[in-house]
Amino acid sequence: MSRSQVTGKEFVLRCVFNDVSNMNDNDMRFGTVEEYFNVPWIFQIQRNNGNLGIYLRCTNLKDQEMWSIFSELELKLVSVYSDTRDQKCKIDMCFGHDSGKFYSSYGWSEFISWNELETSFMEAGSITVEARVLINKSIGFYTPKLMDFDEKMMEYSDIVVLVNGQRFYLLKKFLAFHSTFFESLFLGGFYEAKLAEVPLYDIDVDDFQKFLEVLYGFPVINDNTVEGILLLADMYQTPLVSELCEDFLIQTTGKTYRKKLQMAIKFNLENLKQFCISMIKSPFDLRSMIPSDISSIDHSTLAALFTKSLTLMK
Repeated sequence: MSRSQVTGKEFVLRCVFNDVSNMNDNDMRFGTVEEYFNVPWIFQIQRNNGNLGIYLRCTNLKDQEMWSIFSELELKLVSVYSDTRDQKCKIDMCFGHDSGKFYSSYGWSEFISWNELETSFMEAGSITVEARVLINKSIGFYTPKLMDFDEKMMEYSDIVVLVNGQRFYLLKKFLAFHSTFFESLFLGGFYEAKLAEVPLYDIDVDDFQKFLEVLYGFPVINDNTVEGILLLADMYQTPLVSELCEDFLIQTTGKTYRKKLQMAIKFNLENLKQFCISMIKSPFDLRSMIPSDISSIDHSTLAALFTKSLTLMK
């Protein structure tokens, strides 16, 4: 799966480490902190007894609180020759608290031998590493529910939506009014329209709870929830929710412009994108706003950034 084919609550973190050829045994290097779903992540590499160790660290500041991120983790060392020669390792991993222990990072101390690294993965002393993280479940990040969609809503509902084993009692036409996805699903002649219970896959149950609360008018969009809500608004084609999230990101300063631009690109938020670009006042601003993975930037945004760079040169 390519980096562009990111589905569900998933992200790809990519980092280029320079001057790796001059690392001595036990030397460590760290990448740049990147935020995804309001959690900071960072790469770490280490030269270790003739091998290269690669680690992904979750630098969440809630170290003393009970939080957990259950995920599928893939670490990859990108070959200088072809994709087919990339070195990969995969594992199911819990960051945070799990079974009475706390895990802030995971990786492999002997990811690849140093000789093979220099032969097939190093170019001009630099290497490229990549992490793909699929979040299956997160605990301890969101505030309590502001509205219940459980059995108490049964008599007011005409459909049950099942997300990771949890039932949401909802109204088809309410969802269809706001979402072209649900309009097609429930009113477009699909077999799901005849079912009493419809499962939704590859989404987080807490994100879906907050997504519904936004639809019902509750003020739950904040720095902690906005990316997860936007993900579902984009998946389920819900313009109202996308616009509310976009307005929040434009009007608040809790996230960096770099992060806001990254979300604007990912979720096609044109007003937010133009706002971020308008905040570039210097070459430093421009450099700090560009995502670490240039390939994630669409052509129109690249053109806008290039045009902005020309104005800064005048």
